[in-house]
Amino acid sequence: MSTDGVLANLLAWSLQITAVVCAGGALPTVLRVNAPDLRHGYWRALLLVCLLLPVVQPWQAGPEVTGGVAAFKPAGLAPAGIAQPFAPSARPPSSRLYNSARPMVDTVALLLAAGAVVRLAWLGLGLIRLRRLRRAGRPPGMSLSNDELGPLAGAGADVRLVATLRQPITFGAWRPVVLLPAALQRQPEPVRRAVLVHELWHVRRRDWLWVVIEEAVRALFWFHPVVGWLVTRVQSSREEVVDELTVLTTNSRRTYIEALLLFADEPGVYPATSFARRRHLFRRVLLISKEAVMSSKRVVASCAAMGAVVVLAGWYGVEAFPMTAAPPAAQRATPAPPRDLRPGEPRPASNRELEIRGTLNAGPQSVALYLELAKLQEARGAAKEAEATLGQARTAFPADRSVAMELAMLYNRTGQFEQTVETLEQAASLATSDPKAQHLIATFYEEKVRRDSSLSPGDRLRYIQAGIAAEDRALQLSPDYVDAMIVKNILWRHQATGETNAAARAQLIADADALRNRAIQLQQSRQLLNGASQPTAVQTGAPAGMPPPPPPPPPPPGQTSVDGLAPVRVGGAIKPPVKLVNVPPVYPEEAKASQVQGVVIIEAIIDTAGNVSETRVLRSIPLLDQAAVDAVKQWQFTPTLMNGTPVPVIMTTTVNFTLQ
Repeated sequence: MSTDGVLANLLAWSLQITAVVCAGGALPTVLRVNAPDLRHGYWRALLLVCLLLPVVQPWQAGPEVTGGVAAFKPAGLAPAGIAQPFAPSARPPSSRLYNSARPMVDTVALLLAAGAVVRLAWLGLGLIRLRRLRRAGRPPGMSLSNDELGPLAGAGADVRLVATLRQPITFGAWRPVVLLPAALQRQPEPVRRAVLVHELWHVRRRDWLWVVIEEAVRALFWFHPVVGWLVTRVQSSREEVVDELTVLTTNSRRTYIEALLLFADEPGVYPATSFARRRHLFRRVLLISKEAVMSSKRVVASCAAMGAVVVLAGWYGVEAFPMTAAPPAAQRATPAPPRDLRPGEPRPASNRELEIRGTLNAGPQSVALYLELAKLQEARGAAKEAEATLGQARTAFPADRSVAMELAMLYNRTGQFEQTVETLEQAASLATSDPKAQHLIATFYEEKVRRDSSLSPGDRLRYIQAGIAAEDRALQLSPDYVDAMIVKNILWRHQATGETNAAARAQLIADADALRNRAIQLQQSRQLLNGASQPTAVQTGAPAGMPPPPPPPPPPPGQTSVDGLAPVRVGGAIKPPVKLVNVPPVYPEEAKASQVQGVVIIEAIIDTAGNVSETRVLRSIPLLDQAAVDAVKQWQFTPTLMNGTPVPVIMTTTVNFTLQ
């Protein structure tokens, strides 16, 4: 969770503690709970409830709080289900407010942490000082018999006199020690006995360990006055309990009150509870002077009332000031947009972008500057600004085809298909003798037909025919353009799948097969001219509507075979095999770095066992070809049967690479 979220939850926790203590702080007085043991137990329970609030409450699920303290919004002044006519607005903080609050949030977090560290360090120094006082002490000349000590005879504390000490103190959990001021020796024996009994009761009860824990809580919540007040109530009520035990042991109230008055104005030693403090003296003397008597019914009723109030106050605090959990890992995996931006709002322009703008405002410059500016604008989410920049470049350089191509790719990345192909056609008009420009248009039409299942039949047929027309223009410019033949063959097959007339469908498949065979022949001729090995021959499957052909004969001499049989092309009566194992391609890092994406079309031969035995790239993207081939070769299919006999088949498949 971020610093902002931690601070927001700390604020919610602090408000919950305030609600609980404000509701329960006055209960012992209101209910007239005079029994010291009951009062002390109540204050300790109240402190424990405050510390356990984050554990016992359900944390709200949702996005992580990132607005700092300014973004903390309590549920209102009433719990859920109670009308809140003046609930605060849920508007997110503005960018300027958030940016200005950011240094303040960091400063507050630093101050809170630094304060806790300083207070804990002070606690550590106090422990060191207590150890030094222990070493400086000397055995006292006073001693008490076991009869005089009563239940304290086995306390096992080391008693020492310290000349510089002003208050009696007790510390140590495993090796407890009682340090008494050396001046105590000048006091009457009953006073000395009362002081020693008081400290031995602290030893017997292991009170010093609780004092250290309470002081650590006070140090961590140094900024919260309510927690400090509650810790003080716990410690003062402990002294009241020990006062009662001391009076019962010594059987002398007057002498014990004299001992308290003796040290009331003397400074204590931190972190140990002082024997007497003037600010608590009046109440302690008042409780010692009268015997606290509470009936069992009143004790039960008081405990039930205090428990109910504390539970209700805790419920109110949790509902009114809920704490928020960090988001799940699945949500954190996707970076959230900047908190100072609305969804879809572009980020601020960089210094480089502002520099290029200033240069272009002075007058038309090179095409490269326009293209660089458009890339910077698109990268920060300002696609409309990038489109406007490329429009300005086309106006300034109408004959430059690269500008139109960049604009078409921008339209494609933003999902504007119609604008993409329209701009590609405009770019092709600037290169009327280049067949690749027309072929590129056809590939976009083919990809749209293949990938967009939401197209209506009319739009699908229109796109197919537009793609075929583009490839016809490419073949007019270059009759032996193999890539154009392959894509036109695929478009004819797309058209055949939507054809309802069986004869027309068969004719389209036959035309596609003929064009494919022509492309293969041209590829073979070029490979032979380049010294390549004899390529695999591919036979055409039977047209739709004809009876199943007999099992294929062995291949003629000189022709490559699979399992001793010539592969049969999928189509017509030859159904495509079902893929059993799919292995996704590994996106090459070089292609990612170059922002290369697209579809690689592969012709694969599947043997009689369903394994891919051979592959041929029909539509190439150089940086992606090898990754596509490596993936396809790991695919596995169901064997294709003809008259119950497995046969090898040849089919066309696609591997799509998309940058997320």
